[in-house]
Amino acid sequence: MLYLLHGTNTNKVRAKQKELIGIMQSKQPDVSLYKIAQENWNENILDELLGSQGLFLAKYIVTLDGLLENKEIAPSIIGILNDLKESDHAWIIIEEKISAPNLKKLEKFVFKTFDFNNSSGTDEKKQRINAFNFAEQFASKNKVGAWNEFLKLKEAELAGEEIHGVLWWQMKSVYLAKFCKTVDDTGLTPYSYQKALRFSKAWEIKEINTILDRLVEMYHEAHRGNSDLLVNLEKVSLQL
Repeated sequence: MLYLLHGTNTNKVRAKQKELIGIMQSKQPDVSLYKIAQENWNENILDELLGSQGLFLAKYIVTLDGLLENKEIAPSIIGILNDLKESDHAWIIIEEKISAPNLKKLEKFVFKTFDFNNSSGTDEKKQRINAFNFAEQFASKNKVGAWNEFLKLKEAELAGEEIHGVLWWQMKSVYLAKFCKTVDDTGLTPYSYQKALRFSKAWEIKEINTILDRLVEMYHEAHRGNSDLLVNLEKVSLQL
């Protein structure tokens, strides 16, 4: 199933995103949440998520955030709209500005569209809050920087699942860069690989494994209702 959230009123777009994901998670608490943005774009990962619909795999929610504004990435998304529509999983396309041709193509496939353009006609220029700055500060072992970025995420009321997903991806990338010999072995884009390789110099393999194990544990504990995911992420940040 495919949803489209777009508009220059970023606060309303993000609020609807949080609401929509919350509704889906209330119906299926163990559903996995993934976010694909320009910063972690990898067509292989998209193909893997789209094709992972076996009987033994849980359904999941995937947000495709700001991909259509990238002229190199957009064709890959437009080309699989029917596949996204027919998928058993939930796909949420999020865009601030979207071209008329792409909007027309999307409207043929989306289950529901939410339009949040400012009626005043004057766009408020606000810094887009996302978890990537936090994840990068964390991966570079910058405790102060990671904490400051985490506070911004809390203030913006970003979902713990979204923060967790980005941090997991970043630390998994650091692990791959530390462990693998070439970029091809990691499956990362050259840009993501170079950043992860730089971050990996600050970590020992044992440390990365410990962080990844904690992230897995806190995710499952939160979805069992035994702990708060955002609180556990805060603890990890403070203990960096």
